[in-house]
Amino acid sequence: MQREADLGVYVHFPWCRRLCPYCDFPVLVVAGEPPHRAYLAAILDELTAQAPRFADRPLATIYLGGGTPSWWDPSCVAELIAAIGGQFPGTPREVTIEANPVDCTPARMAAWRAAGITRLSIGVQSYADDELTALGRDHRMGDGPAALAIAQAAGFPSLSADLILGAPGVAPPAEGIAPASVLAAARSGVDHLSIYELTIEERTAFGARARAGRLPVLGDDALTSIYEATHHALTADGWEHYEISSYARPGRRAVHNARYWSGGEFLGLGLGAASFLRTGDGSERWTNRRELRAWQAGDRVAERTQQDADELRRDLLWLAMRTSDGAPLEELPATVTTWAVAHQLAEARDGRLRPTLRGFLFADQLAARLTSE
Repeated sequence: MQREADLGVYVHFPWCRRLCPYCDFPVLVVAGEPPHRAYLAAILDELTAQAPRFADRPLATIYLGGGTPSWWDPSCVAELIAAIGGQFPGTPREVTIEANPVDCTPARMAAWRAAGITRLSIGVQSYADDELTALGRDHRMGDGPAALAIAQAAGFPSLSADLILGAPGVAPPAEGIAPASVLAAARSGVDHLSIYELTIEERTAFGARARAGRLPVLGDDALTSIYEATHHALTADGWEHYEISSYARPGRRAVHNARYWSGGEFLGLGLGAASFLRTGDGSERWTNRRELRAWQAGDRVAERTQQDADELRRDLLWLAMRTSDGAPLEELPATVTTWAVAHQLAEARDGRLRPTLRGFLFADQLAARLTSE
């Protein structure tokens, strides 16, 4: 895989007003205000410590995720973006902040634009109140569309909406029909959609309810039907299904997210954030602690993994097969290519093995075969 010579920086802001029952991210719930400036100071300290490891990489992207980074004081966001820009050469092509609809006020939008934010990823999740209630969200049906409209009026160059398929206890659409929320979001004027099937994680409230038999989740067949209907509706409307859970208008793929699938380097700052650094023919990955006190005290890294050239190659091939671009045929064993095409999991085209829709649905099996050979 070809090495990307530039850098993406991810910053995790962990605080939320409430914990969504499906969320397994490093999140802290607080009733009052989060420690805006104290957390910024700790992030800047980590940035200063880690930046030399990525010296001379041109800065390509910045991504503020969470948690609820849209809750962070906009003045802190502005100082953070300026500080990151001061550590690395170049001007980022994309600066994203994830936003809760209730934070998307005109005043915050103006402050984000002034700070250098070029892209909003708004957690709409659904256009239906019954689904939002089932998902435990803190906003209601009108909040998501209103946030998108305010963002468009603010002039952001790029807008993405997040949606969740398969809310528990909510009847799915008829077979072959895409969810109404998907169709509404596609018509909203955004240029990117992140559409996730609800995943039940062990450590979450939904995980506990599922183990107790108290969570009415959709079956695999119903989820597959929704996934396929979503794909067919959006691609017929000109959307590119370029990654398992990602759709974009032509030329509007998420630049930062693509780093994770293509082998680009990234520095993660904050609670639970992950980093990836090339080291000669191999690489190093590390993940930060999820415990605030330890991380703030400077004991930041929870896990560190070294990869040799062969391990990195297998890792990047697996990641590549999550995308519609796939992987170069020359880097894959002929047995894998033959097997994947025969089982309609991929097609060989333009010198690459590219996953089909069936390949996206059975991505784990495809990845297992790739890594085993």
